[in-house]
Amino acid sequence: MGTNRRYSSDGHTVEPRDGSGVRHVWVSLSRYESDAYPGLVIEWRRESQGWVARVAFVPGTQGEGTLVEQWVEAKRLRPAGPPPPSTG
Repeated sequence: MGTNRRYSSDGHTVEPRDGSGVRHVWVSLSRYESDAYPGLVIEWRRESQGWVARVAFVPGTQGEGTLVEQWVEAKRLRPAGPPPPSTG
């Protein structure tokens, strides 16, 4: 099953670690931090280009949209905390 995550030393990325459970993260599908969506990491796997996480999240405006579950590169995930700053 899935593994738990931990913060890297810089506090800005999420990395896999041994253990169980899910981790709340921000999923950024674009290069703009304001386009991040709250999500849950379900599991990790290592691919040739690096770590990817199976993440469940709802893209779109808050409370609208359809639940999406997909594999996302670890570099696209940030530890959960306050919402990312709006650039608009």
